[in-house]
Amino acid sequence: KQAELSAVPSEAEFLVEHIKTREGHHLFFYPLEGRLIHEVMAALVAYRISKLYPISFSMAMNDYGFELYSDKEIHLSQMQLEQVLSRSNLMEDVISSINSAEMASRKFRDIAVISGLVVQNYPGTQQNNKSLQASSGIIFRVLMEHDPTNLLLKQAFTEVFNQQLEEHRLINAFERINQSKIRYTFVEEYTPLSFPIKVDSLRQSLSSEALIERIQRMEKTNAQKKKRRK
Repeated sequence: KQAELSAVPSEAEFLVEHIKTREGHHLFFYPLEGRLIHEVMAALVAYRISKLYPISFSMAMNDYGFELYSDKEIHLSQMQLEQVLSRSNLMEDVISSINSAEMASRKFRDIAVISGLVVQNYPGTQQNNKSLQASSGIIFRVLMEHDPTNLLLKQAFTEVFNQQLEEHRLINAFERINQSKIRYTFVEEYTPLSFPIKVDSLRQSLSSEALIERIQRMEKTNAQKKKRRK
């Protein structure tokens, strides 16, 4: 089904899927570099696209690839795609993207819970990931604006740089992409490669029951589109 809907990349190819759904517009990339590296790559690619024209993205990733999602239409030509995946000015753009992305904020969430700034479990209740991120995100933004030298804030950025900015791996990943032929496909439903990444992104914001219902709706929509094509 992957080949039918999009493409199965060869070892000499790098696949990027541009998928339009009722929810919005999605770009899926498959570097196969692991979740931590993909978080850096997602922030970098989102930053580079936003330099081409104003647009904001939500990001999701797993060990196999990452997603950039926007409710606005994504205008990205083959040439522009190759530019945003370029090896040139790599680490400079990575540092800029981290300063403008959610990576440090997400890292701050864990630090806020450990330090007691955010309480994860109240008696009889437990905050989900979305609520935790919202609570810690407010504290993160206040500290960034009013106390930028705060030690917990510094710790968040330090952990991002030390744990996720594996410069050697990033450079190798982008060199491999630049040596590959970039397959850029346009699809109107989730593909077998993109589906697990999308499920991971939904898992961050939905309860287990709501997640199952959402997955079932997505599968039903895909089946209906497949039936119409026949």
